[in-house]
Amino acid sequence: MPTFSKHLLSWPVLTVAALLAAAPALAQQDQAPAKNNFGPRNTQGQGQGKAQPGQAGPRAQQPAAEVVATHGDWKIQCGQEPKPGADGQTEKQCVMVLTSRSEKNAKVSLTTLFARAKQNGKDVTMMRILAPIGVYLPTGVAMEVDGGAIGRVPFMRCAPQVCVAFGETGDQTLDKFRKGTAANFIIYEAPGIGMPIKISLNGFSAAFAALGKL
Repeated sequence: MPTFSKHLLSWPVLTVAALLAAAPALAQQDQAPAKNNFGPRNTQGQGQGKAQPGQAGPRAQQPAAEVVATHGDWKIQCGQEPKPGADGQTEKQCVMVLTSRSEKNAKVSLTTLFARAKQNGKDVTMMRILAPIGVYLPTGVAMEVDGGAIGRVPFMRCAPQVCVAFGETGDQTLDKFRKGTAANFIIYEAPGIGMPIKISLNGFSAAFAALGKL
């Protein structure tokens, strides 16, 4: 059995709301990658609450995301997010959300989000896996459905309380999630030292279909 360091096992349990609050800002960074962004940022918190020239006011002034539907273990949350290229305007954005905790240590958790969108006239599904800091970044998040490996999602960004694995989910992978009965996401402390976390697929297919209608 892998032995995890005291640092990894003392990861704080973060609420879904806290993780979702971190996701939009990190999503904007995904569109413009910068160097040396892994790990906590020394500038985090500086200038928060102040609007920059040409930008809308602080995110805290926007309505919080709310749960609009529940399908099995998956929830659909919607909120207003800044509209790219439109000063002060917002648009509705919805995501599927599930938070899962390790059976061996309830302080180790993952939050998984799926969002559907159009890019260049094509329907795409984007996936984010939000993990507490301390995870081994180069390995990414390994995914299994019904005991079979289906790939890895690379970590893209870290903030003081969360690291985000991010990528587009292909049709074959989505089909396995929709038809599967059990999934495992595996995070690592170091090469070869992994911790599997069970991901419920109860309600996934129904939630994904409902998300496409919003």
